[in-house]
Amino acid sequence: MSNITTWCRKILLIYIFCFSGNSNLVWGQPETKLNVIFIIIDDLNDLPYQPDGKPLVPTPNIDRLKAQGVTFTNAHTNNPLCAPSRASMMFGIYPQTSSLYWFEDWRDNGVYRESISLNQNLRNGGYKVFGTGKIYHGNQDGLFDEFGHKGNIGPFPWDGKSLNGMLPHPQQLFLYHGEDADMDYKWEHVFGPLSNIPIWPADKTKEIPGYSGWRLAGKPWRYINDEDRDLMPDELSADWTSEIIARKHDEKPFALFTGLVRTHTPLYAPKKYFDRFPIDSIEIPKIDVNDLNDVSTALGNESLYGFRRYKMLFRHEGKDLFRKWLQAYMACVAFIDDQIGNILDSIESSPFSQNTIVFLTSDHGFHMGEKNFLYKGSLWEPSTRIPLIIAGVPGSPKGKTSNQPVSLIDIYPTFNELFSLDSNPNAETNKYKLEGHSLVPIIMDPENGNWEGPDVAITSIPGKNHSQHKIYDGSLFPHFSVRDKRWRYSLTSDGGEELYDHKNDPFEWVNLSNDPDYFFIKNIMKEQLIGLRDGDRWQSLEFYDSSNFNFGSNEIENKNGGVYLADETKTQLSSIESFKNFEFESYIKVDSLIQLSVNYGNLSEESIISPKINSNEARLSGFHFGEWNHYRIRVHNSRHQLWINKKYISDLVKEHSVSLGPIIIKKSTKDASLKVLQPRVREL
Repeated sequence: MSNITTWCRKILLIYIFCFSGNSNLVWGQPETKLNVIFIIIDDLNDLPYQPDGKPLVPTPNIDRLKAQGVTFTNAHTNNPLCAPSRASMMFGIYPQTSSLYWFEDWRDNGVYRESISLNQNLRNGGYKVFGTGKIYHGNQDGLFDEFGHKGNIGPFPWDGKSLNGMLPHPQQLFLYHGEDADMDYKWEHVFGPLSNIPIWPADKTKEIPGYSGWRLAGKPWRYINDEDRDLMPDELSADWTSEIIARKHDEKPFALFTGLVRTHTPLYAPKKYFDRFPIDSIEIPKIDVNDLNDVSTALGNESLYGFRRYKMLFRHEGKDLFRKWLQAYMACVAFIDDQIGNILDSIESSPFSQNTIVFLTSDHGFHMGEKNFLYKGSLWEPSTRIPLIIAGVPGSPKGKTSNQPVSLIDIYPTFNELFSLDSNPNAETNKYKLEGHSLVPIIMDPENGNWEGPDVAITSIPGKNHSQHKIYDGSLFPHFSVRDKRWRYSLTSDGGEELYDHKNDPFEWVNLSNDPDYFFIKNIMKEQLIGLRDGDRWQSLEFYDSSNFNFGSNEIENKNGGVYLADETKTQLSSIESFKNFEFESYIKVDSLIQLSVNYGNLSEESIISPKINSNEARLSGFHFGEWNHYRIRVHNSRHQLWINKKYISDLVKEHSVSLGPIIIKKSTKDASLKVLQPRVREL
């Protein structure tokens, strides 16, 4: 955005704000800055938009907010999993830039840990920042000036003994037999009204005392009926949000983040919400049983968690479990809508009703059986598409929609423009620029706004997921998808492709990627995907012939983006130019503990950034011999940092010459195998 464009837009907003009936407020002055309430809902798909082919769930309170602002009907998550989605949104940096694709703590990520979060930028801009519920994934201590209630997806059943506290419903344990006996996360597949009070029988052989009733956060959670019970976590957060809104806030404007955890599983809600959707009235989503016949191998692997969850509901004849699951999800959407109504009522009855902007969104979508899938974590529309509504911006139209492809990465820059915050918050830390674009032009003019962002929204997923039955930090070989106004194109790490025409195929049933009539469209979309995936600074490394450096006489095999060393002990990687400050990353596979080191500089100086790791470091980093391990090196001035498998390994201060490079991969013995895949570098 040019300085002239930014200045003209601010002049327009000043004019609108001062001369549109709010003459007592002046744009940009700290004592009269706009307040903001940001509501993010967990696992909420596009049901509030009442899309064709899905069950109808009335959401009168979300509709009320839509009538007050601009609805983005083509908004998408940047990663359809909680942790990477929320971290990317709150730091304004894509998962492919940070390499956080999985259920990881953002504090363990070298990029995010040194970045200024959205809530910190608000603090720096003079705001008092409140939070309640689930905003980030994981620990949120110290991130807000004042925090209400922790996000909790309970209540849960209890067996009287377990310290975990996250157990499945005892009346639904029949799900976990036969092929589903090893299903991960058994607590999240269950569902039903809270009136179905769990009774866990005692089992002396397992030393389980048994228990009757619900538990929440290690304490009994009382339920007699819908009118006589303890409040659920989202009800507590909504009430706390209303309490904050009711305060005076004389000294500073406020920014209030409210994270509602339903519709996250397990799908428990008060009975009255289930009663709104009689089983016989529920419309089954449009599903093509042959839908997986033409999808890519990586995305259509039916051992993946979402496919297994879907199949699990159909193994038990006569129980109508899929329809009951749909009823539970719909009940949770209705429950959440009521909590939003509570918050909107509080805003409208407060002194801040005319100077408070409201954002409403979700961290990602959720499949309801489409593509025989029942989960988030896919690159198809049900998983990537999210609700996004922005209301209360002075001078913006009401009740309008935009089909411009946007994503959660655009939230941070939008805050910066609306609330006069620092647009380059990392200038004094890690120098990373925000990667999204402000939505203000569309908010002010949904039909003709001067959108300066890309024509597509990009989404990534890790190359592994729950189906591996083990904790997995980080991810190898992520897959990507981009969505424009008409088309979706996906590219997997093994080269698989999918192309869907949403104009004629809104349910993504026909993969056109191999149809020659669509090669032109596919290539355009592929170029856009690669551009957003790799960014402006990343570039692949060239492999130099080893003979140039007297590394040996045998040739190094170079294929499929990787270099394979058999007899050679080292190879040199180089970019087009050497950099003073740079980041390098690659996947490396070795067979033994003592054989690998990664260096940079030149052969005579041997500037080692990654010395041979010992067994304890290997354990802490999740290093696996004989498997691919992800290396990331960051050199900035005299600071030298190393991550292995996204785990922080070392942070050294070491002076170096004006330019550094190339990267040198070494192994100590000729008879060991070493492979390097997809190496790339970027200048900082």
